Amino acid sequence: MYRDTADWAFREFIKYLFRPKGFEVKVAALCIPVLVALLGGNWLVKATIDGDYSVEFGSTNIIPDSAQWSLVTIFVVVFVSCFVIGWKRFTRENELRNRKKVIVIEGRGLRDDDGSPLAAAVPSEIVGHRIGVSLDLRQKRDGAIIDPDRLLPNVETTRLIVQQYAQQNDRQDVTLVYGGLTSVPMTFLTGVVFDDEGSIVVMDWDRSREVWRSLDSHDDGERFIVDGLDTMKDSKDVVLAVSASYQVRDENISTTFDLPLVRMSLPALNSSHWSQVKQNALAQQLFDTAKLLEARGVSTIHLLLACQNSVAFTLGRRYDKRNLPSVVVYQYEANGEKKFPWGVRMPVAGISVPSIVRT
Repeated sequence: MYRDTADWAFREFIKYLFRPKGFEVKVAALCIPVLVALLGGNWLVKATIDGDYSVEFGSTNIIPDSAQWSLVTIFVVVFVSCFVIGWKRFTRENELRNRKKVIVIEGRGLRDDDGSPLAAAVPSEIVGHRIGVSLDLRQKRDGAIIDPDRLLPNVETTRLIVQQYAQQNDRQDVTLVYGGLTSVPMTFLTGVVFDDEGSIVVMDWDRSREVWRSLDSHDDGERFIVDGLDTMKDSKDVVLAVSASYQVRDENISTTFDLPLVRMSLPALNSSHWSQVKQNALAQQLFDTAKLLEARGVSTIHLLLACQNSVAFTLGRRYDKRNLPSVVVYQYEANGEKKFPWGVRMPVAGISVPSIVRT
């Protein structure tokens, strides 16, 4: 913990040194060589080479004394004024930074070590004092969930903690940041629960680079291809398989479900999802598909998601709590006889408290 704090402090110091400077710093920097030249006076340097050659460097006052000291006075006043303006800017930015709060919600569930803290990776452009809130969804074994029922209250507890921090400040001075490494059902639930908390900046863990990243890449235009709606027969329950990072395979689905199947798949599963614009568009597609299923009489959607954490969170935030069908999001276990042994019934469609559904 001490090492993480020291690393964060060092990075913040470096950011301060290389922060964008105001115009007053540039003007003050220009004043210094001018003052040096004006105050240089007469000076002469002689150098003799091999006793035969003589080189002289010097300066003489070609500016009258009255004009010289007038110019010195002007540039000193400009320099001092720039210093005062810079100091006021610095104190004003400090006051703004101290007033603003950045509540950083970090979900932990897929590994036992704390790793690199999300709060230390929040971009410096998001101004404010960092307040870290841990959403701990770990259960002894690294990445394994033994008793999912005991994890459900943790999500609601975290939401209440975030609300308490937010209520202590003016809403316009509070920014929420979320990032996590948790199971798909718990991540989707976190998105549903935090849907009412306003705008949230979403970050994700880049496994290849082993760093937290913002969703600031360009939108590559990839969208879900929806298949199975036209052939679906009348049914109150339907499986909706969403393939964003990996393919949800038929043989895995058949180990657990015998229901009508609707698929939403990206054409290229290796395409980038580091765009918030793209993720919002994918979430809108899920909303539209769920709305079509509701119009066909579906009352429960059994949702199978293969996607990165930030995508699952964004999909959960976009799912309408009131007008869409009930939804159960399932956990995938590659080594199990049933590949989808349990799921979380989300607090939507009149259900106020989430619960575990076992298959």
